[in-house]
Amino acid sequence: MTPASVRAYFEAEPIALFIALCAIVAGIYRLSETRALAKVFNILPSVFWFYFIPMLLATFGFFPEKSPTFTVIRDYFLPTSLFLLFISVSLPELLKLGRRTLMIMLAATGAVILGSVAGVLAILPLFKSGTLPAEHLESLWKGVAALSGSWTGGSANMAAVWESLTGETKTDVERQIYSAMIAVDVCVAYPWMALLVALAGHQVKINRWLKADTRRIEEVNQRIAAVSEGQSRPIATAKFLYMIALALVTALACKFFGAELQKIITAGIESPLWRSIFGAYSIMIVLVTLVGLGCSFTPVSRLESYGASKVGYALLFLVLARIGAEGNLNVIRTFPAYLIMGIVWMLVHGAVLLVVVKFSRTPLFFAVTASQANVGGAVSAPVVAAAHQPSLAVVGLLMAIVGNVVGTFAGLFAVAPLVHWLTRL
Repeated sequence: MTPASVRAYFEAEPIALFIALCAIVAGIYRLSETRALAKVFNILPSVFWFYFIPMLLATFGFFPEKSPTFTVIRDYFLPTSLFLLFISVSLPELLKLGRRTLMIMLAATGAVILGSVAGVLAILPLFKSGTLPAEHLESLWKGVAALSGSWTGGSANMAAVWESLTGETKTDVERQIYSAMIAVDVCVAYPWMALLVALAGHQVKINRWLKADTRRIEEVNQRIAAVSEGQSRPIATAKFLYMIALALVTALACKFFGAELQKIITAGIESPLWRSIFGAYSIMIVLVTLVGLGCSFTPVSRLESYGASKVGYALLFLVLARIGAEGNLNVIRTFPAYLIMGIVWMLVHGAVLLVVVKFSRTPLFFAVTASQANVGGAVSAPVVAAAHQPSLAVVGLLMAIVGNVVGTFAGLFAVAPLVHWLTRL
């Protein structure tokens, strides 16, 4: 059985791909509970493997690039999991983290902007040596600005920046650059997320080195955990069905109203900048957030006592496996030298963010969550947040929403002029 035959089978049978992802997640979770592998999972926690194994299989060609399974998991499983996690959130406790959360998020965005400058400086000599095509240099700033939109907000921001800078008619060079930027996004952002998740097993030591004040996070976690444990009951079939049905109906309703609101809001808007900010998926996630947080003040929050958040995390793990399954690292073959730019860019981003949290004595949780909220967006930021602090997945989403708002502006009005200037020196 070859990778090509397995991939063809998954393309023909989307449900088989879903079963495979479920089996991978379940198998890894079971292995993480064995004593023989305890040391391995202490170094690299299970959430890292949920992500890494599907990505490795995709790189070797076992998974298709696109599948209805990926679409369903993205459009329904993610909002469903977020709703189940949000109904147990204590909003007053969460608001206590607000000021620091916003500060680190903006610092992470600034670090992405600085990283773009460093990344471009690293590859400028490659145009003179002929390693990269000289004709790319003229339009490079457009591609870098677009990639910065992705790394400060998400894929919608990347598309918005690109369309804003290139217009309707693209040249062959611009198409090549855009393809290269997408490849850099995949080949750098996915391993970066894997690293952030892997750090979860070392956050105590890192926080000790940072001399971070973790009392506020610990207090919020303890209070939420105490409430959850104090109300914990054996799961009942009726409650489980009610829980799943309510979450799925909420996800479906938010998806429908998100699309309708997007049509109404963008009816008179021609600018790709503003159309991207008010994307249907972004509106859906905002609606799920508001509904979930609203339900946390109602009797619906009692579903947490029957394991709502546990079901939510199980679905979130499948979302993580789906993200990994789309992370094929073979796409950089055309212009591999651009990978140098991406690596330097991300290393500078991480270094700047590390300096900020070191001097502000901010816990690692905020740094990794802010970084992923920028680089990965709303889909993956809650996963990274949950890997470090299971009770605070919602913080990742809130940070990502901020990134969606500022990402396009950062790409258009900060990175684009900076890189344009650099490439013309």
